[in-house]
Amino acid sequence: MQSKFPSPKRSAVRLIQPPGPPVGAVLLSDVAWAEIAHSLKLSGRQLEIVRNIFDNYTEATIASNLRVSEHTIHSHLNRVFQKLHVNTRAQMVLRVMQEFLTLTKAPGSSLPPICRNYGRRHCSIEG
Repeated sequence: MQSKFPSPKRSAVRLIQPPGPPVGAVLLSDVAWAEIAHSLKLSGRQLEIVRNIFDNYTEATIASNLRVSEHTIHSHLNRVFQKLHVNTRAQMVLRVMQEFLTLTKAPGSSLPPICRNYGRRHCSIEG
């Protein structure tokens, strides 16, 4: 049965990865990733895959890193797309970042606001 979602590795957006270690997933702290995963109801494996997508890894590379088949990664990624109501990797990244920003503004969040003027209502991300 063919998925109703396009193949995640056929995304129209291709980031050019500079030489050296990947830098996408390290933009957010481990605490932030945990909060995002909890808020979006991502499993531990789904979170690992999302973090690898942030590092612009292919399904083959993610499969190798996690020691599973490409088919398994593809299946997990399709479930993540469904859960987040997105169709592409780029949309997924934007959805995760949107959730991060929402969490930084949430009362009682363990994540600090990213705008130091947020408490004074002078922050452009207030919504």
